[in-house]
Amino acid sequence: MTDLLDARSHFAFGENWKSYLRVLDPERVAQAEAGMRRLFPNGELEGAKFLDIGSGSGLSSLSAARLGAKHIDAVDIDKNSVEATRGLLSSSLPQGTWTTNLKSVFDLSPERDGTYDVVYSWGVLHHTGDMWRAVRCAAAMVKPGGRFAVALYRKTPFCGMWTWEKRVYTKAPEIVRMPMRGIYKTIAYAMMLKGGINPLTHIRNYKSNRGMSWSHDVHDWMGGYPYESATPESVRAFLSELGFKVEREFVRQPGNGLLNGLLGSGCDEFVAVRVP
Repeated sequence: MTDLLDARSHFAFGENWKSYLRVLDPERVAQAEAGMRRLFPNGELEGAKFLDIGSGSGLSSLSAARLGAKHIDAVDIDKNSVEATRGLLSSSLPQGTWTTNLKSVFDLSPERDGTYDVVYSWGVLHHTGDMWRAVRCAAAMVKPGGRFAVALYRKTPFCGMWTWEKRVYTKAPEIVRMPMRGIYKTIAYAMMLKGGINPLTHIRNYKSNRGMSWSHDVHDWMGGYPYESATPESVRAFLSELGFKVEREFVRQPGNGLLNGLLGSGCDEFVAVRVP
């Protein structure tokens, strides 16, 4: 039986993030910073000790630093993601203001590693193989009065289908993955046209979405295994059980263009304060 907590059973996100950094430009960095400011609009990052769980390309860590975070610790279980994060931060931030380490959320310990003003994990914990345990482990790293920013896939009627697709895609060679992406993109183009959206314009402007690249996000979505999802109600209830109060949230509304899960499940975002 496959151990979903073993990084070797996971989709190789790090390879995708290294590729993404080759198209990273100042406009994408600025858009990523705007996305981070949307979560923390009141200067909450100024002077903060910041933990980035599942750092990926390192762009979120960089955005936090640009918004005033004093020290950043970035962790990821994928060595290529750690290398991507290290490369981006070393070229952008002063030494001594950040660290990056190969580490799972399940290996974090507030007793050993300390706690943080802000713990951030965007679109990561639903790929760990044990989502609720991962949320619990991440939340434990937040100091009293600190903030936890988490984004998790919304549960949809098609989550079972996508779990199967992601398992297949993750194990498949590129010669199989390429036509799978082609089918997905063709359906997405058709849905855009049906909705009166110009696909070329959508893709050209896509970097306004957290500074991401559409092609890289398609690959990321199709291969994101392990995969779990949650309803907004279940996330709110779980955070409350852990002693957090949701301060702000950005919850996807029906009819958001994803056809309620047929073309994918977007993330619901929550920023919660740990009640002292």
